[in-house]
Amino acid sequence: MQKVIEAIGQRIKELRSQKNLTLEELAERSGCTPGFLSQIERNRAVPSIATLDAIAGALDTRVSDFFPDTIKTAKIVRHNQRETFQFEGSSTIYSILSTKFPHAAIDAFLMTVVPAGEALPTDETRAHIGEEFYYVLQGILHLRYGDAHYDLCPGDTVHFRSTVKHRLENSGDQPVVLLGLITPAIF
Repeated sequence: MQKVIEAIGQRIKELRSQKNLTLEELAERSGCTPGFLSQIERNRAVPSIATLDAIAGALDTRVSDFFPDTIKTAKIVRHNQRETFQFEGSSTIYSILSTKFPHAAIDAFLMTVVPAGEALPTDETRAHIGEEFYYVLQGILHLRYGDAHYDLCPGDTVHFRSTVKHRLENSGDQPVVLLGLITPAIF
């Protein structure tokens, strides 16, 4: 996991340099502060998925370009060898099930959403291009989608356009586990 975090900061710095942008210029384009961007580039801070998306947009690239090790063959992910990560402030733990190759269309995850009482207050409602699909395996997932609210139980699915503000929550006291597919691929 530490190698992935280090690669993200390094890659952001490389892309910023290639585009001849100062920290201040990237900060203005991405909505971040120059200090926070500097911390990311020096691996002193871990950005949220929303922040990575904003930085990718400001650099005219995809979030997946920040991650190392593009794989060009089929990828088998053994249950005991999943790469797992969590963005700082997020209530969701991601286990990557799909592979990273050029122009991949989807990302697949096994996701664990911890109870709201354990989540940090920086989780946010977000909207972005693409679509999302979730299949609930365990627990009750609360979905905020625009002005609507839904509770999804094990076996339930949801498929929606990501351009509407949305948020996945766990208001129970047990983890919620779900299979998630997101397009376009962002990792």
